[in-house]
Order: sequence, then structure tokens, then C-alpha cells
Amino acid sequence: MLRNNQFLKQFAGKELLSEPTVPIIRQSRDEKMQRAEQDEPFLERAGCSGTEECIRIPIYMHRRFVIMICYILLLFFLLLFGATFCEPGDFQEAHFTKSYELPLRGFLTLVIVYHHLSQYLGIVSAFPIFWEIGTLCVSVFFFYSGYGLMKSAAENPAYFTHFFRRRYLHIFLPFFLCNLLYLAVYYAAGDRFSPSLFLQYLLGIRLINPQSWYILVIALFYLVFYLCFHLVHHRIGSLFLLLLFQLFYPSFCIIMGKQSNWLQGEWWFNTTFLFLIGVLTSQFEPILMHAAKKYYTPLLVLATLSFFCVYPASVRICSQKEALLPFSTLSIKALSEPLLCFMWRTLAAFSFNFFLFLFTFKIRFSNPFLIFLGQHSLELYLSHGLFLELFRRQELYPGNDFLYTLFVLLFSLLSAWLLHRTFRLLSFSK
Repeated sequence: MLRNNQFLKQFAGKELLSEPTVPIIRQSRDEKMQRAEQDEPFLERAGCSGTEECIRIPIYMHRRFVIMICYILLLFFLLLFGATFCEPGDFQEAHFTKSYELPLRGFLTLVIVYHHLSQYLGIVSAFPIFWEIGTLCVSVFFFYSGYGLMKSAAENPAYFTHFFRRRYLHIFLPFFLCNLLYLAVYYAAGDRFSPSLFLQYLLGIRLINPQSWYILVIALFYLVFYLCFHLVHHRIGSLFLLLLFQLFYPSFCIIMGKQSNWLQGEWWFNTTFLFLIGVLTSQFEPILMHAAKKYYTPLLVLATLSFFCVYPASVRICSQKEALLPFSTLSIKALSEPLLCFMWRTLAAFSFNFFLFLFTFKIRFSNPFLIFLGQHSLELYLSHGLFLELFRRQELYPGNDFLYTLFVLLFSLLSAWLLHRTFRLLSFSK
């Protein structure tokens, strides 16, 4: 049975000829739980008709739940297939190289697709374990972005010469291509746009693709990095300015509150602090690598315990933040609730990256399919939301969640490959 999807209503007065059907991928945990309760997540009814007494079946015994487990097993099979492990006392020396990071990036992008699938399928599908994991994956992207920028700037004195052409072309060309793809598909589905609204969607002034928020935020951080480390020649001063911005940005987002287009929710800022952590990791890499090798076992135990303590606590606190501030006024709650959630999300993201850093110190992922995903990660990230919504429509829904998930994955991968090829042709890359 098709569930009711939530769609982003974007009004533009008389400019909108036919309201586009743009999905809200992000939902608060309260909304997710409310939807889950409506779907009776823990108990499925069988043999019900009229006023007959129903037989209740636990969710883990439901055929639909068991079938969807196959996708989760496939995910972990892809992660471990072809992985190589170090001998005791040995470590992966090329820990932060691009070839080392590429399969991990591909895996995390696929996890984000599962994360968004979980918000469409509901709790009965066995995907709820991915409900809250999207922020952790995005935090790794911010970490590696900060690390990569700092590493490149330190090793290449001429790095900033063509900085914007290299960095912005890499993110904005796929961004515009995906916006055009969304517009074309929605037009084919019957939505109509005025010329001005079409241009706003294409340029990202209005977001037709909910996932494209990341492009806008990382572009801002690229600009700030350039200003801090190219125009300021004292390294301590550059780091201090970046720290000030890292404090200013979430504060600004919290004060502004949720907006209808940009700054649509806490995901716009709740893991961005890992960008600074990545920059600092690159700056002090020799010291950190030496300490990690010397005290690997106790650090791994500490990282594991901290993550499995902090992450569940962050999920619980962010879902119950209203109850934690019962006597606050509305104006204070509007600021204190997102601030509280930001602090715990940041701690959870830091503990996850700390754990991931040490865990991957002993293992290298070399699955060819994960490498392929890593090479097409940005296009996959930007395009999969279109098929999440498209195949949930009445006329295109394949009939069950297993086929729905399969269609979303296959069409997302195909579109990512085509967009990547188009991007390389337009940028004259080999």
C-alpha cells in the first residue's frame, strides 16, 4: 500500500503555473515516530476483515521485513568484500590518500541513500537503523573536505592560483546538471513553471533538490578557507579566523531559524564543525599519526566506547529536546533547542570520525564497486532524491518496497554515471 508522502510546497504567487511536486526528504524524529505509529511498526495485522479479531505478527517475522534485510546484508557485503587487513603491529600508511578515501566515500554515499530510503519506507521495512545515520556520513564529507584543502594548500604553493575554477567547477556543474534533470523530469510528469521560477530552480536560488543544500554549504566553506589561508599569511591567524567562522555559522543559522528555502533545518549546520577538525588533522598530522600508532589499542577502545555512548545519547536528546526545556519561553526554546541539538550532534560526529579514523587504520577497502561509487559519489548524492519521489507516485510505484528500493538504487546509479560522463565532457576531462 502506498503511504502518504510529504511534499515541499513552494509558492511563487502567479509565477507557479502548476505546483511542482518536490519531496521533503528531511523529517524530524517526532514526525518519523508519528508516521511509524500510524503504520503500526512493531505489529502487523494479518487476516483482518471488517470487525474480525486480528492476528498480530511481530515485525521481525513479517515477510516484508525479512526481504528488506537483504539490502542491508548487501551493503555490508560490499564494504567487506575485497578488504585487506593489517598484521598486528602494522598500519595503513596511506591513510588519508585519495585512493584510500575513495571506496569509503562511495560506501558512505550509499548509506545516505539508505538513510533517505528509510524516511520513505517507514519502520516496517527494516531500514529504521538508517534514520539518524545520515548526519554521521555527511560529517565525514566535511572532515575530508577540510583535510584535503589544508593538505593541498600546504604541499602546493600555487594551490590558490586556480582555486575557484577547480573547486567550484567540480561541485557546481553537477549541481546545475542535476537541477536541470529534476526540472525536466517534473515537467514530463506534468508540472509547469514560469520562466523566472524555472531560472530560480536551475540556479539554486530556490532548491528543487533537497539534497543540494550540501553544495551551497561546502561552497561557502571553500570561500572562507580561501579567505583565511590565502589572504592571511600567518598560519595561527588563519586557523583562528576559521575557528571564528565555525562558531559564527551555526550561531547565525540558529538565530535565523528554519527558512522556507535555504536553511531549511539543522542539517545545514549540525556537522559542519568537522570541517575545522579536518583542517586541524592535516595541520598536525605527523603528531596525530605517531600518537595513534603508539597508543592504538587504548585509543580504539576509547573511541568505540565514546561513539556508542555519545551517539545514542545525541539521538535521544535531539528527539526529546522539548521535554528537556519545559519551563523555557518560546523565544528561548527557539534558540536553545537547536543549540542543544547542535552540540550533541557535533559530539556524535566527532566521536564517529575518531572511531572511523582508528578503525580504518588497520583495514583498507578496495572493492571495485565501492571505488566506482566513490568516483560518482557527488552525482549519486544529488540525483537519488529524484527517484525516491518518482517511484513513489501512484502511476510508477512498482508494487512493493523491495522493487521500489531496487528501482531507486538502479536508476540512481545509472543517472549518476550519465551525469558524471556529462560533467567530464563539459569540463574537458579525460
